[in-house]
Amino acid sequence: MNLKQIKKKSIDVADIMKTMGHPGRLLILCSLLDSKKTVTEIEEICEMSQSQTSQYLKRLEAAGLIDSEKDGKFHLYSIKDQRIRELMSKLQELYC
Repeated sequence: MNLKQIKKKSIDVADIMKTMGHPGRLLILCSLLDSKKTVTEIEEICEMSQSQTSQYLKRLEAAGLIDSEKDGKFHLYSIKDQRIRELMSKLQELYC
């Protein structure tokens, strides 16, 4: 990889890290490692209010880190990119 490619990638990675750089958003990503979850499940696991959870989910989804799909009257959230899943698994292994 040449320096120009590395510079472009560093901008992309820095944006991802900024999005992940909040304890609440990290908790949500950790909660999604094992399976898809509803907002209510995420709220309970992360011990956050509905408004906090929704705000963090919107930010993670806008950044392309998570996906949502409609399942009846519920939205199920999951980690979108395998690289984010691998990064979160490694962070969990190293720090948790």
